[in-house]
Amino acid sequence: MKAGKRALAGIVVALTLGILLVSCTTFKFSGAQVTAQLPSYTEVGKFDFTVWVNKFLGASGGATFLNVTADAMDTPIYDAIQRELRKYSADAAVNVTIEYQASFVNILLNGLTLGIYAPAEAHVTGVLVKYSK
Repeated sequence: MKAGKRALAGIVVALTLGILLVSCTTFKFSGAQVTAQLPSYTEVGKFDFTVWVNKFLGASGGATFLNVTADAMDTPIYDAIQRELRKYSADAAVNVTIEYQASFVNILLNGLTLGIYAPAEAHVTGVLVKYSK
């Protein structure tokens, strides 16, 4: 009878921890701008890059617990887009897509550390434009 109560208590604790781990925000990107009327422009280039994301206590490319790095990802992404704008002397980046993903290596690292280290990648693509005057 005592062993049954211990097993039940273990299951309750595991389920509670599982619910807590799944219910956390994993990604935030701020500073996006949307406009209804975009001035006419000419495409001057495209960009396609990947930003490495370091996360802890969770799953690569998924939910994490106590993830203090989730909202630190927008700065590296924003800075990389700004570098592309300067490189092409562009006025804006349009049609920007950010895909949050985990590669095989990310998932392997996550598994080897038993979910302590949960790396992922943010794949960013878009079009650089120069406004027509």
